[in-house]
Amino acid sequence: MLKRTLSISGILSSILFISTIIFAKEESSSLFEGFNFPTGTVVEKFVTESFNDLFDTFGNYSKLTESQKKDSWNEYKEKYVRWTGIVTYKGVTNDDWSRVGIRHNVGTNVELIFSDGKESIVNMTNKGDHVTYTGKLSVLFNRNLLFKLENANIEIINDITTDELVSKMKEGIAISSSSSYTSETSDADLDLKESPEGKNILTFEGLNKIFGKNSSISQSEKEELWNYYSGKTIEWRGIVSYKGLGRNDWSRVGIKHDVGTNVELRFDKDNKNTIKMIKKEDNITYTGKLAKLFGRNLLCSIGNVNIKKIGDKEVTEIEKAASGFSQSGSDTDDTTETEVIKAPEISMPEAMTPEVIKREDVEVKETIDGLIEISFEELDALFGKKNRMTESQKDKLWREYQNKYIRWDGEVMSRGKGRVSGLRMGIKNSEGTDVELVFADDKEDLVLGTTNGNKVTYTGKLVTRRGYILPYKLEDGNIEDVIKKPEVTE
Repeated sequence: MLKRTLSISGILSSILFISTIIFAKEESSSLFEGFNFPTGTVVEKFVTESFNDLFDTFGNYSKLTESQKKDSWNEYKEKYVRWTGIVTYKGVTNDDWSRVGIRHNVGTNVELIFSDGKESIVNMTNKGDHVTYTGKLSVLFNRNLLFKLENANIEIINDITTDELVSKMKEGIAISSSSSYTSETSDADLDLKESPEGKNILTFEGLNKIFGKNSSISQSEKEELWNYYSGKTIEWRGIVSYKGLGRNDWSRVGIKHDVGTNVELRFDKDNKNTIKMIKKEDNITYTGKLAKLFGRNLLCSIGNVNIKKIGDKEVTEIEKAASGFSQSGSDTDDTTETEVIKAPEISMPEAMTPEVIKREDVEVKETIDGLIEISFEELDALFGKKNRMTESQKDKLWREYQNKYIRWDGEVMSRGKGRVSGLRMGIKNSEGTDVELVFADDKEDLVLGTTNGNKVTYTGKLVTRRGYILPYKLEDGNIEDVIKKPEVTE
C-alpha cells in the first residue's frame, strides 16, 4: 500500500514539473512584450507633425518669440520627418549634386542634404517633380527657407516609388534613361549639320524638341547634351516679345517662336543702335551663338547676336535709308523710304516722348527661393522720379511687381517701433530714405540691434510704389546680413 502511494505521488510530481516548464516558456515570451532591444540597427524617430504644423510653430507668422522657438526646436531637432513637396532646384553646380530644394508653400522651404550613395536617386528627380521624402531635422533657419534636413531620402516621385523606378531603369524602360534622348537626337531632321559658311542649320523647333519643357529627358541629361550644342551658330526668325525691363536694361530682347517668350537675345554695346530700330511684335531674322540653356518655355539665350532682317527688309538697307534721311533733311520725296524709316521717332528728345513700359513688355523672373530678379536701380528706373510715365501708367505697371519678394542691399538710415506704426526701418539704396521696411514684432531684437550707417542685406514684399516724396513700402521684412559701420578712432 505504501509502495503504491509513493508511485502515485511520483507521477503527480512529474506532471507538476512538466506543466511548470511549459508555463515558464509561455510566460517568458509575454514578459518582454512591448520592449525593443537593440538588434544592431538604428531605428529613426519620426515625428507625426506635417510641414504646415512646424511652419505654424517656426515660420514667419509664428506667434512665438525667438527664445520660445529655440526651446521648441530642441524637441524636434535630430528627429526624422516624412513630408511631400515639389522640387525647386538640384544643387547649384554639376558637382554639387547632394542638395535639393523643396517647396511647400512659397519659394524653397526645405533643403535636403543627401549622403554618398544617394546620387542615383537624386538623378531621377527633376525640377517640378512631386516627391515624398524623409530626412533628419538638423538646422532651423529664420527665413522662407525654414529647415535643413540631413540623411535625406526620396521614397516616391510623381506617385511612383523609387524602387519601382529603379527596377524600370534596370529593365531599360525608364522614362529618363539615356536611351530616350539618343533615339530622339538620332533623327535625321534633328542632326546638327553645318552649311558651307559654317552655320548651324538646326531649327528652333528641332532644338526645342530635344531641350524644351515637353522633352522626355531629364535636366541633367539636357545639360550634358547641351555642351555639344553650346557655342554653335544659328539663324532663326521670330517675333519680338519685349525689349529689356527698363531704360538701363536695353541689352536683352525676348523672341517668341511658339508661345510666350522662347529665346532671349543678349546684345553687345555695339548693337545699341540696331535695337532702337526694332519694336515689339516685329518679325525679325537674327543670327547668334547658342549660349545658356534654360530648358523650359524660355528655352535658351543667344549671344553674339546680329539682326539681319526686320520684316522683309535687310537691316543694312534700313541703316542706309536712315543715314540718307538724316543727310537730306526734309527735302526727300521718296515715299518708299519714308515708309520704312522710323528712327526719328526713337531719337526724339526724352522730354518730348517719355518711354511707356507696358505690362506685356515686362517679364518678371523668380529665383529658386521665390524672389524676383530685379535690382533697386532697375525697379526705380521704372517707378522713380526720373521716369516720365504718368501716375496711372505707373499704377498699371506696378501690378506686375506688387506682392512680389525682393532681396536688396542698402544702408540703415533710421529704425524704431511705434504703437501704431509698428516696427520699421528706413533704408537708403540710392539717395536718401528710398525704402521703408516693415517687420513683424518678433524681429525687434534684430532690427533695433542695428545702428544708422550699417550696411544690410534685406528681403521684403513690395507693397506700395514710391511717390514723389514717399519711399517704396515693403512688408514682411527680414535682415539676412549686417555689416556694422566701422568705428572712428582718434
